[in-house]
Amino acid sequence: MKNFGVFVLCAILIMPLLVSCAGGLGAQSTREAVLRGEMAFNDVTGKDWVLTEIRRAGNIVQIDRKQLATKDIGDFFTINFQEGRVSGIGAPNRYFGPYTLGSGGEISFGNIASTMMAAFIEAEELKEHEYYAYLNNVTRWNLRDDRLELVSSTAAGAETILVFTVK
Repeated sequence: MKNFGVFVLCAILIMPLLVSCAGGLGAQSTREAVLRGEMAFNDVTGKDWVLTEIRRAGNIVQIDRKQLATKDIGDFFTINFQEGRVSGIGAPNRYFGPYTLGSGGEISFGNIASTMMAAFIEAEELKEHEYYAYLNNVTRWNLRDDRLELVSSTAAGAETILVFTVK
């Protein structure tokens, strides 16, 4: 009986230590995920993002936000995620629609609807219909170095990466 009491006492003392260590391991793996650039989608939602770069076929196209602002079109190509809905401004139309998250960074957009205003000035780097086509074909997302990357894939397997920064 004396040994049983020692066993129970040891179990009582050691159990919090084991739970604490397990939590520490979880925190360590979370820290490593952050260092690798893997973040939770919660870090994306509720923020206004602006398109700053397009990577396609080995080329990188920079969206010059300052130049767009001088043309009074600085708010073009934005995106925001809230409660299962995506919205933003194309060039110049506002758009909105549903999105669905999958596992492993998968994301897909439902039918995107937009207003139908005519653009008097367009960005040289990207046309609005191209932007919407990319969004309709987004398959994955990633958050790396505070930059949101949306990977758009065509049926032929070509990928285009839309890179956004917080506005």
